[in-house]
This record gives sequence, structure tokens and C-alpha cells, in this order.
Amino acid sequence: MATILVIDDQDRYVALCRKAIPEHEYLGPARSWAAAAEVLKARRREVDLVLLDVNFDIGEAELVGLPAGADARTLARVRRRQGLEILARLRRRLPDLPVVLMTSRAEVALEQAAERLAAEEYTYFLDDDYVDARSLRVQIENVLAARRGREAEGPVFWGRSAEMRRIRARLHVLARGRLPVILGGPTGTGKSLVARHVVHARSGRRGKFVSVDLSTLPRDLVAAQLFGAVRGAYTGSVADRRGAFEEADGGTLFLDEIGNLPEDVQKMLLTVLQEGLVTRIGDTSERKVDVKLVVATHEDLPTLVRAGRFRADLFMRLNPACTVPLPPLIERRGDFMHLLAWTALRAVESPALQGLVLEYRERTGLGGPTAAQAVGAVQVALQSEVPPATPNTLVLLFPERTRRLLRRHRWPGNLREFAMVIENALTFTFAELAALPGGGRADVVQVRPKLVRDLLRAVRVDRPADAGGWRCEVVIRPDPTLNHVAQDVERQYFTRLWDQEEGDFAAMARQLTGDDGDARKVQLRFNQLGLKVREMKKG
Repeated sequence: MATILVIDDQDRYVALCRKAIPEHEYLGPARSWAAAAEVLKARRREVDLVLLDVNFDIGEAELVGLPAGADARTLARVRRRQGLEILARLRRRLPDLPVVLMTSRAEVALEQAAERLAAEEYTYFLDDDYVDARSLRVQIENVLAARRGREAEGPVFWGRSAEMRRIRARLHVLARGRLPVILGGPTGTGKSLVARHVVHARSGRRGKFVSVDLSTLPRDLVAAQLFGAVRGAYTGSVADRRGAFEEADGGTLFLDEIGNLPEDVQKMLLTVLQEGLVTRIGDTSERKVDVKLVVATHEDLPTLVRAGRFRADLFMRLNPACTVPLPPLIERRGDFMHLLAWTALRAVESPALQGLVLEYRERTGLGGPTAAQAVGAVQVALQSEVPPATPNTLVLLFPERTRRLLRRHRWPGNLREFAMVIENALTFTFAELAALPGGGRADVVQVRPKLVRDLLRAVRVDRPADAGGWRCEVVIRPDPTLNHVAQDVERQYFTRLWDQEEGDFAAMARQLTGDDGDARKVQLRFNQLGLKVREMKKG
């Protein structure tokens, strides 16, 4: 059962939910932003989802986003789109709380607003209780399923952001269909993990997962690798061989770096996708194959098509509507601390570290006789204070200076680079401790800032001068006074930056002015914009 807050000036939607979807608890309806804010203040930790109407026929004093001295036309427009104003405030205060927008007014186009304000779903009601209830149930269950699944990360780190929840839910849907899936995003964002552990795992297919990295194959062997070959088809071909399509029959074929596919092989791939038949190189007989195809690229395929490097007909057959871009690590700052803890725990479970962890625990009297016991009682501390001792528990301590160094790094290699740095840091830390005599709290293993700084210097590569900067999305809301518009925009990015840097004004100053010493100046401007630290922490 989930707890769902309904924000609506009427009773119809909440009554429909209670009647047709009774397995959840419904709060409300809250008939204005002020009423909704009170409910969220009292029961925020209980609320799993918000159902939000768009049109609110309420008094002027209860409306948000209404300019002073507004005429009748402006008043009607604000009422008609009041739900979007409320959503903007929800996003500032609770950026990760799932929201489903609802309306029965066809003239209100939700798509753009939902995308801009990170609504989880949106629905148009048809004033038919049966159809509306069915539509709403599907959307509620999709959102709640994604939310329930975020704690069980598995091999893929999803985090808590609304964007990653949407990506996860979309992949779960695409995995079940027969259409190809295109995974985009920079190198190191986890495309191969997603292909194997999400798309293939969720596809329901009983066949194998087969992966081919097209960037590592000689061009003259790509066709044989994909489609197979008969004996004598090319120099060195001494026996008939199955290709990747045949190996993946009934399963999933993952083609990494699809942009590297030679032009002649692109035509052959197009034929296989159209006909579902594969012909080995040097053969004339066709073999039927049923393969779920997933392709990945760090390049922009439409750009390659325009440049003549990728066939337009193959691009369309791969179905660009099923493209899922994976964001770079730099855009997932809100999940950074969770990612750090998750990565550190996975690192100590790796074969490379198990032996060192076991050796350290045995030497200090903390360990058990097996590697499983050695890594089974480990926790990650993301604070500067040393936590109290717990029997048989090893604490990996990342002090503030270490965390700051990790947060400031640009991570051009994304999740792959991050995992490598964390594993190296823990390896060097345990290796150093194993060679030193005991002393102090043996159960606390601190990852020192100097070690992390040296590791980051080692992996740093030159980057273009314009690659820096911090980006966030803001909503421009019309106002008769341009100064009010500018302050509203500034208030939005200050709020997002405060969330991203977890209330660290020195880190905010570093993003805005490049100087930690401007923390007081940033905090002063923060207060001038009417933003209160105490209220932000409550939210």
C-alpha cells in the first residue's frame, strides 16, 4: 500500500481513486498549494506520490503565481494552469517526489510542462469513470514500481532522482517489446550494464545475452562476427562458425559502439532486421533468428546520418523513438553521496579487495574465517565524525575533505572512472594499513584526502576550456516586472545548487564564483532571495 496525496480543488478524482483503486491510502484533497504544503510538512516521509490537478477554481488569495493587480484574463489563465504553478513549487522543495498531473481539459497541453517540471506522468481524463480509473491505475503502479525498485540497485546504480526513475521505468517497458533499443550517453555511463542487467533481464527471453564491441573488431571481420561464416569464406576460415545473431537467437544481442559499423555491414544488418533471417558469409542458405537487439553509442546517430557515415534507413529501422540517453555523472550530483556509499560497498566485495579486507580484519581481530564474513559487516560513513563502534563491523570513513575532492572532480570517464578511483583508494588504504602496526580505532578505515587527491591527479586528462560550468533547468514564469522574473530564476538555481551541494555554501561559491572564500557572500544572497536554510532542511 502506498500513501498518495491528492491536490485538487474538487472531490471527483480522490473519490474515483478511493472507489476504483482502494488498495492505497489517499490524503486530501488539498485544495491549494498552502493546504498541500501543510500536509507535506506534517507527513512528508509518508507520501509516496502526488496526484495533481491542473485547473483550480479557487479564490485569488489562495492562488500562487498570480501577479499583483492582475486583470480578469490573467486571473483565468492562472486558475487554468494553477497545477503547473504548484508543480513548480513542489519541484523546488521536493525535487524527487513523484507527481502525476491530471486534467480533463483538452486545451491544456501537458506534455511540455510535464517534461519541463519533471512530472513523473501525465494523463488526460475522458469523464468516463471506468476508462479514467484504468488509465490512472496504470500510471500509479508504474511510478510506484519504479520507486519500490530503487533500493535494490543491483549491478546498475539508479539513485533517487526523478530523471533516473523515468529512465528506469522506460527501459522496463522497452525491454518487453520486440523493437530494438538505442542506448545513448557518454562513455562510462553504464550502457553495457543496462543492456545486460535491465533490458535482457526484463525481456522475458530465455536465450543468451551476447555482447559485441564493434570498436574492437577489425573492419574485415565484423560481418563474420555478426552473421557467421562457412569454411573457406575468407582467409583463415577453416570451419563453419555461428555469428552473434545465431548465438543470441531467443535472447538479446548487444552491439556496442554501433557508429563504428562499416557501411557494407550496415546494409547487411538492415536486411537481417527487416527479414529476421541471417545468411552466413560465403553461404546461400538463410537461417531464421529471433533476437532482441540493443545498440549503444556515445556519438549522436542523427549527426552521423547527416554526415553520410550511417545509413538513414538503418537508423529508422533501429527505431530512434526507442532511444534512451544515460546521463553523465556530472549531471547526477544529487545522488553523489548515495553513489559513493554504493560504490564503496561493491568495491570491498570485489575479488581484488576481498583478500586485503580479510587480511586486515584478521590482523586486527575484527574478521571471520571466510571472505564472505570479512565483507559482510561493512558500513560506509559519510561524515567527519567517527561513528560509535559496533561489534564486528568495519567502517569505511570518507571525511569531508575527501568527499569534497570527489565531488569537485569532473569525472570525464563517468561511472567507470568513479568506480576505478574508489576501488583504487580502498585498495591503497587497506594495503597501507596492513603494513603498519596497529593503533587507535581498528574498526575505522579512513580514506585520506591526500590519497584521493593523488589518484585524481593521476587520472586527470586535459579538457576543452569551455567544458566546465554548472547547468540546471529553470522555468521562466511571466511577470509584469522583469526584476521579479530575474529573481525567480535566480531563486530556482540557488535552490537547485543548494540541493546539489547539500547545503554547503563553500561548494556553492566554488560553482558560482570559483572561490570557496565567497561562501559568506553566497549565503547573504541566498537570504536576500527569501530562501531560508531551516525551511530547506525541513523540505
